[in-house]
Amino acid sequence: MKALLLLTLIVFIPVFHAGFNYGYEFGYVETNGIQAIVNLYNISLQLGSPDISIQENVCLNLNGSNIFVQNVIQPMMLTKNGYDTQWETSIYYNGSYYEYFYSSIVGRTFNITTIWTNTSNMLRIEFFISNTTLTLNKTCVLKGKFIGIVYSGYDTGTVIGGYGNGAVAGLAKGFNISIKEYYRYNKNWYVPPVAYSGIPSTGESATNGYAYFSNGKVWITYGNAGMQKLYNFSVVIVNNTLYTFPRGSLWLANGRFFVNSTALENVTIRPFYYFNYSFIPEKRILINFNNYTEVDCVNGKSFYLPYPEVVYFYKNGKCVGEFIGAIVIHNVTKITTSITHQSSVNLVYKAIRIGSIGILFVILIILLFRKKYP
Repeated sequence: MKALLLLTLIVFIPVFHAGFNYGYEFGYVETNGIQAIVNLYNISLQLGSPDISIQENVCLNLNGSNIFVQNVIQPMMLTKNGYDTQWETSIYYNGSYYEYFYSSIVGRTFNITTIWTNTSNMLRIEFFISNTTLTLNKTCVLKGKFIGIVYSGYDTGTVIGGYGNGAVAGLAKGFNISIKEYYRYNKNWYVPPVAYSGIPSTGESATNGYAYFSNGKVWITYGNAGMQKLYNFSVVIVNNTLYTFPRGSLWLANGRFFVNSTALENVTIRPFYYFNYSFIPEKRILINFNNYTEVDCVNGKSFYLPYPEVVYFYKNGKCVGEFIGAIVIHNVTKITTSITHQSSVNLVYKAIRIGSIGILFVILIILLFRKKYP
């Protein structure tokens, strides 16, 4: 429980940056690849704004030195077949910045994938771009011992910024892009257990943006948000089944991997995550609804929570978290809630409503010791 409370602390730290990196950011999972499915609906920009870039970023450690890896698209002119888009990759290594430019690719939906493998004392980095009909790829090989992925002081994920040389793009009304993000483990792809937006992760940035999570995607639109926590992992129990959130994330039950759901048993459950957090699933807090309601992407009338936590409802098409807790949870057999038409949560007996939350945690070292790359 202490670990969960640490994750949900709100930390306010002043960050001086020209803008924000709106997008789908995550960290602290074991992985050897990241993938983003990007849909371009509208890329309206303010008058005089530089073009945007959509950057898939990850930091790796080779021979004890950090290398910053980017798989980038720059959507430009809209054509009848979609956006004429420039694809490029880059690696920042040993104080040098290496860029590789390629011919354009046209479309509205792009699969941006970066995979890295370590064989024979060499690190192999593969870059892919696809518009669903055409797939292009580029491979870079670096000699040395691969240590692992770096999260402390860096971000992993896919974000929006200006294009090149620290450019700051100004988003305008109508702007609308969606991103589905996955990480790779044992040759399979999973949804990150925690996600956030707006954390500066590269030299380029954007202003006037807002991000929210809905239907498995992060949507970036026009707005005035800064750093945002989009979701945190959570669970609900319906009948005798434990369901996990977000859908598609990887979990363990007594060391056995599972996705989305598992039978309710007296086992230790934990998300696939660096932080040492686990629990025994028990029916402690009961949430009742008069009508079928979707909680943590599960439809039902009665849900149990194994501990006080954030669960997720859909409000106006957005996935919104509500922290539901109890003053005393030991020996509690029934704590009932009711939902009004405005979806406010009123806990009775010894439960409390704490309300909608935004940022659940921002890791201090990321903000204090973050390095910026061109």
